[in-house]
Amino acid sequence: MSMQTIAARLRTLFAPGRLAKRYPDGRAQVESHNGRVTEAYELFPYGFVARATSGKALTLCQGGNPGGTVILPIIDAAGDGRPELSDGDVALYTEGGTQAILRKSGAVEINAKGSGSIVARGAGGKLYLGNDLTNMCEVLIGMIDEIKGLATTGSPNAHAINPASQARLESYKATVKNLLKESA
Repeated sequence: MSMQTIAARLRTLFAPGRLAKRYPDGRAQVESHNGRVTEAYELFPYGFVARATSGKALTLCQGGNPGGTVILPIIDAAGDGRPELSDGDVALYTEGGTQAILRKSGAVEINAKGSGSIVARGAGGKLYLGNDLTNMCEVLIGMIDEIKGLATTGSPNAHAINPASQARLESYKATVKNLLKESA
């Protein structure tokens, strides 16, 4: 193989471009800086996947062979939605602005644009929100039980909560138990 052939393969090893189109089956179409169109699946590390709607692209021609081209993950050119990070922080984000940030300090931040939600799937679909001292389920159930057992002072000192209110409080308690786990 001549030096010219080797140099040509090295020049075609990586080709910058832009995302031109997405296909329903997950493939992407990338148009390179020199007008070459590549249709392929993006390569992602195990456990990660994304579907950018626009951005810069980088294709890798394996061995410098244009027939063996693969697409590296699309790069968010504008940085829309990208959170502010400090050294050691890690984040996932969408172009819509939703973010999940793991801070070096140990904090976890979930930021949703508009009215976002946290959805638990599996393990009965319940969330556990707590720390080493207590958890949200215990706190809310304790508050409901405390409200149900309220005593009044003064005359007469034996007021009771209306039975219909007692039933609604029990209903809230059941809803809390269906939403939140009582232990990690």
